[in-house]
Amino acid sequence: MRLNKSRKALALAEKHLEILEELVDDQEEFQDSFVGAIAVIRRVGHVIESESKTLGRTSKFDQWWRLTAAQDRRFKCVKGARDLVLKEAEEAAQVQHKAGVSDTPTVRVTAYNPSVITESHIDVVREGTESARYTFSAPSTSPTDSGAAAETYPRTWVFASGECAGEELIPALRRFLTWMRDEAIPKAEDA
Repeated sequence: MRLNKSRKALALAEKHLEILEELVDDQEEFQDSFVGAIAVIRRVGHVIESESKTLGRTSKFDQWWRLTAAQDRRFKCVKGARDLVLKEAEEAAQVQHKAGVSDTPTVRVTAYNPSVITESHIDVVREGTESARYTFSAPSTSPTDSGAAAETYPRTWVFASGECAGEELIPALRRFLTWMRDEAIPKAEDA
């Protein structure tokens, strides 16, 4: 059997992920677009579920699908993020800025979201020493809002909570869709 609806849902999800990738440096647009994108990405699993049932999947695939949907980390991450933004109206993604400071080789700014928090933390790591944590008030504008600082503060989007808290968002969603394309859909079609 060929899962045409599932393949179409996957193609749409991949388009939404590409749009997100283009918006990583625009915090507001990314967060607004993430709501729709995560719903479309999660929908791929629902379409596989429905279409494979309609077309008469085997009990072997049915068992595999149920177990995978219940236990697979990829499913849990995507489902958790989707549930947060659609059911609980929470933000499932947050941005991290990585910054270089002249006398410090690595500075990681975590939990920076000026629309939600007023304080943030940085972990300063110096060669040969343990990291030190400092607290500062979040600026009224993001570090990347000034053109000169854009190169200094690249943005990395991460899951805000749940199974994948702190994990980079775009690569995780890409792995999920690749897995759907390369394993889940072919397995359902062979069933």
